Amino acid sequence: MNITDITLKNQNGFSLLEVIVVVVIVGVLAYFAVANFGDSHSRLQYESVLKKIVSDVRYARELALTEGDETRVYFDQTNNRYYLKWEDENYIQNPIGGGDFIVQLGEGEFSQVNITSSVFSAGWLNFDTKGAPSNAGVPFSDNQNLVSLNNAKSITITANTGFLQIEN
Repeated sequence: MNITDITLKNQNGFSLLEVIVVVVIVGVLAYFAVANFGDSHSRLQYESVLKKIVSDVRYARELALTEGDETRVYFDQTNNRYYLKWEDENYIQNPIGGGDFIVQLGEGEFSQVNITSSVFSAGWLNFDTKGAPSNAGVPFSDNQNLVSLNNAKSITITANTGFLQIEN
């Protein structure tokens, strides 16, 4: 009997080469899955903050209309936060959780988001008792870029109506 005549009738198992190829493929797929998860988490956080700012500014406007008191929205780029106050400089109370209405960005659930610009020379957006927006009491002559986040998307406010829009 010749060695070349011997055939293996039952090959159970994998060669080392097959195992290495499978491990490399799984590793590459895992790398891309983790990288995409990180990007999507950042993107979700960013979109969430944009919607939250729009909602909070609308809330300040609604309070001015319903309470008959002017409200202010401050965008503090230096400390990466925004907050809501009454005209007398007392903080508006946060209806969710109570306490002063201050939203800190750049940490916790909003760790990936930063205020990169705001157009208010006096430091605040004002809503009068009719809900009209102004820059510290000076009415807008046209639409204003309210705030920009991460040097990307921004929120624009319409003169006279206070309508808010997220823009690229």
